[in-house]
Amino acid sequence: MKILFLGDSITDAYHSFDSENLGEGYVRMIYEKMNLACGCANSTTEFQISNKGIDGFTVPRVYEMWQSIPDKSSWDIVSVLVGVNDVGVWMDCGRSDSWIKNAAREFAVTYEDMMTDILDHGIQHVLLMEPFIFPYPEKYSLWQPWLTEISTYIQDISQRYKLTFLPLQKRLYDAAISEGFSAVTVDGIHLTEKGNRILADAWYDCASHHTLLLPNGIRHA
Repeated sequence: MKILFLGDSITDAYHSFDSENLGEGYVRMIYEKMNLACGCANSTTEFQISNKGIDGFTVPRVYEMWQSIPDKSSWDIVSVLVGVNDVGVWMDCGRSDSWIKNAAREFAVTYEDMMTDILDHGIQHVLLMEPFIFPYPEKYSLWQPWLTEISTYIQDISQRYKLTFLPLQKRLYDAAISEGFSAVTVDGIHLTEKGNRILADAWYDCASHHTLLLPNGIRHA
């Protein structure tokens, strides 16, 4: 089984500085959970995970990354987490609400184009993760309505193409309310070790529930 993770810095998690190319975040934690579930030694794993997240990427850049990957049809699962940087660019530009609303529609068009391209390469399973943010610092509360809007677009795309959608905003926000924002996020966007663990557990449970993975963590190609 081969799993490809696409996204921004939350997925990246310094994977370029990691000899295993997994990074320090949720991707590594998913890898460790799968190793534990199948009882594989690291040298004899029955699955491959590739982290292609890049710090600062927006949806057009993630799409470009996907297009640059060779042997696209060899992947069994493609997982995507993107959106917060798109909203950040819009907000930092000081654009009007009408301009941002149009940009959000363009986001949806690009995201859908990426999904149809992925599906055209015969990928059997695509898992779309909801982008998230915390009001920590408070200014990020101004980003939340637009992040909610693009999340709605992503969920709609997942429904129309029968893809797996993983909601994350409420799960992570509730954890932050319960345990304190600093326990879950370092800056309102990126995750602490605990935050990454919550995301990794959510991904693994979602993938297992939707039979992307068998109960023992492996679905053979």
